[in-house]
Formats: sequence, structure tokens, C-alpha cells
Amino acid sequence: MFFIGIDIGTTSICGVLYDSLHDKVVKELHGENHFLQGEGFRQNPEEIVTTSRKLLEELLEDICPEGEKNRGHGESGRLKIEGIGISSQMHGILYTDREGKAVSPFYTWKNEWGNECYRDGKTYAEYLSEQTGMDWYSGYGSVTHFYLQKRGLIPEEAVAFVNIGDYFAMKLTGTKKTLADVTIAASFGGLDLKKRQFALSTMEKAGIDISYYPEVTEGKEAGRCRGIPVLCAVGDNQTSFLGAIKDKKRSVSVNVGTGSQVSVFSEKLYETGRGEVRPFPGGGWLYVGASVNGGKVYERLAVFFKEILDSFGAAVEQGTVYEVMERIGGKKKETDLRVCPALYGGRENVREEAVRERGREETAAVTSGIFGLKEENFHGSDLVRGFVSGMAEELYELYQSFPEELRRGKTGITASGNGIRKNLLLKEEIEKIYKLPVVFTDREEAATGAAIMAEILVRKENANYEK
Repeated sequence: MFFIGIDIGTTSICGVLYDSLHDKVVKELHGENHFLQGEGFRQNPEEIVTTSRKLLEELLEDICPEGEKNRGHGESGRLKIEGIGISSQMHGILYTDREGKAVSPFYTWKNEWGNECYRDGKTYAEYLSEQTGMDWYSGYGSVTHFYLQKRGLIPEEAVAFVNIGDYFAMKLTGTKKTLADVTIAASFGGLDLKKRQFALSTMEKAGIDISYYPEVTEGKEAGRCRGIPVLCAVGDNQTSFLGAIKDKKRSVSVNVGTGSQVSVFSEKLYETGRGEVRPFPGGGWLYVGASVNGGKVYERLAVFFKEILDSFGAAVEQGTVYEVMERIGGKKKETDLRVCPALYGGRENVREEAVRERGREETAAVTSGIFGLKEENFHGSDLVRGFVSGMAEELYELYQSFPEELRRGKTGITASGNGIRKNLLLKEEIEKIYKLPVVFTDREEAATGAAIMAEILVRKENANYEK
């Protein structure tokens, strides 16, 4: 059985053809994703659909007409695609009209408007947190929606909002119905975890216009494309975990892309005031510590070094800068230069308490900075090592905020995302601070996870049909 997975990421889009019998990715394709110019970290939904559809069409080219040679994919003369799964960057929203057409940009998880002052000295996100007793952060779809609502910026023709993965499913299947899998719905904010539905009455009392919210579903088919079942989009954090982790009860997942995340699985819902608890496809929960600082932080350090070189007339390629950073950082195994590289802020202020617990009073009251600078460590190698150490430390502090029961019995870390796959210095620091070995998968995790999710659901539907 073969399945296709499409992952719509923040900076890239990936498609895979997955052989479920051999648990193997047969073909993998990539496309780019971009932000629109101007404020708001917005993207063009139609461009994303075009790129995603192009990848899908290329993958579907491996389907041979009946009777033709199947290029080694079986004896039936035809490679049959059993299902299409979609993985999507979470939190963001776009508005659609009655015909199911996008009438706004896609406002991504990086959107910062929720941090603007709203009322009584509180930001939009803080106000909603206070009014509802739930955790809300800038970049969450519900917060962006609330901001646009109060500013009168929701398009007049808009009747609903969905995530970009949901929109891609709508365009593939031709449906006008707005659905959101519970994994995506939870990322908007305002989901009652136990009921796995939006707390609409609570949200309405806080002043949110709830008429735009999509229907929450779980593990359902959005429709069909060329007769192939297309599953409702699933959050990329969950699909990455599914595509990467072999033993979900004993492994820790660390993903470093544009942002970064540390995740662990639990069948039980624990009461915890930190991090995020996200529904997992098929049951259970992912406990997630998420940071807006990830590979983008290390990229910014590389830009800093390149700017210095360019200023002195020693222009070099960006790729060469990364190579030199890895070389000099690799020689400096330890440094007492302390770096807290929270260049892009944070959703949750666990750092201050965690730093105090570890006896680092000098950095306890700050969110970002370089500390302990002196003559002996005033070198580029110390700065590189300090940056990757700080990146690893932030992820570890988020992990330490999980309930102790969830951290027991872990035997290893499965790492994913180019932000760590291409940065072996970060791998070293994560192994050092977690005291656990780090392994990589041999495939693109989120897209593969989407394909696996499609396999699970299609098999389940087939089993129900046979009954």
C-alpha cells in the first residue's frame, strides 16, 4: 500500500511517496514557502496551494495506467495510492468566503499583533488569558482573529477561518465545508482538551466572535481527489512525532526548524500549568515545550559574522560562514560565556524560574543576552558554542517544566528538523544537557508522519467497512 504525505511548513513544503509495507519513503520532493512583504508574518495561501499541488502532481506521476509496466512497484501493472495525508504548520489562520475561497492572507504562528496593547495595559493575548482562564499567546489563530475583529480588519466576505492545511484539503477535494482536525483546532487556542471541542461559550463571553470557527473533527476524511481519500490536515508537531519516533513511550522528540519544540507522549492527560498539551492522532496527548527561537537564531548569528566580514571587504558565501562556525565551534568544546539567544522573544516565561533553580542568578531576570564576557572568552568560537549551548538549554528548561511522571524512563532523543540536522554542534549540546543519546531519522518526518496517519485512518475505515 502506498500513501502520499504533504507537509506545509513555514519556510518549505515537502511531499513524500510512502511505501507502508516496507516503512520506506520511495520518493521525496521539496518546494519553498515565503512570507509576504510587510508586517504580520503573512503568507499567500494560493501560492502555497499551487506549490503543494505541484508536488502532489509529481508524486502522482508514479501512478501508471492499467496494463503498463509498474516500474518495480508491484505486479498489478498499477501503483495504487490509498490515501493522501496533510501536515501543516500550526496556529495560523486564513479567512474563506461562502464558496470556500481564501479572502485573506494566511496569518502564520509568527504573527505578533497579539502582543500589542489592547485594554487596561494588557495585550490582546493577556486580556484573553485573563478573561477565559486559558493560555493564549500571540500567533495563536484565536488571538489573531480577536485582534482583526477588534480592529475591524476581517474581510466583509469572510464567513469562516481555517488553517492553511485545511485550506489545501478544501482545494484538493472541492469542498466548501470548513473542518479542522482536533490537532489543528487545539493550536488556535480556546479548545477544551477534555471535551476536544472549542469552549465557545467561554470565548464568546470574552468578546470573541465565535461565528467564524470551523467544525472540529478527528481522524476524518475531508473528501476525495481523483478518487483518493484526502484526510483532514493534522498538526506538524504531531506528524513529526509520528514520522520520527519508533518507541513513543520512551523517546523524547526534539524538533528544530524555524522555531523549536521538545515533545513527549502520554496516554494520560496530566494537569500542568506549563507548556502545551496537544491532542495526538488516534488518542493520547503530546506535551510540548515550544520556542519561537530555533534554527532562525543560529542563522542570525551566521548573518552577524557575514556582515562583519563584508564590512572588512572579505566577502564570503553564507555557506562558507556556516562551515567556519562549525569548525571553530567544534574546537571549543566548553565555554563559560553564557548566551541566552531569545532573539525572537518567547511564548512562555519559564526561563527565569528555571535559571534560578540552576543557580544562575546573574541571568535570572533577563530573557535574552550575553553574559560573563571577559578577555579569555572574547572569541568567535566561544560565541558559537555559547549560542548552541543556550539554544539547547532553552529546550531543556521547557522539558523540565513537564510533569515528572512524563520524564521518567526516557532512553533517547529523536531529533528532526534542519535546524539540528545541519547543526551537529547543537546535537552535541543537547546530548550533553539531557544526558541522552540523540539519533536522527532517515526521512522527512512531518510529511512521512502525514502519510502514516493516512495509512492508519484508511486501514481503520477499511476494517470498519469489512465489519
